[in-house]
Amino acid sequence: MATLLAPEDFSPGEDAMALNKAFEDWVTDGKAIIWILGHRNAGRRKQIRLAYQEIYLEDLNKKLKSELSGDFECASY
Repeated sequence: MATLLAPEDFSPGEDAMALNKAFEDWVTDGKAIIWILGHRNAGRRKQIRLAYQEIYLEDLNKKLKSELSGDFECASY
């Protein structure tokens, strides 16, 4: 996944919680997912995956797979 400009004030826990919030609505908030994962490099995405696992006791990649479909799913991880 290509990475855009990454924010300076990075918090894997806050990103994990924002992703979870994007999953909570009846319709998954794809823009929020793109904003978070598209603006993080591979190392930061790994930290987000670990934080998500610790907070929600669920694998982020599996959650993304269950919430997304098609090309959007493939691009998310």
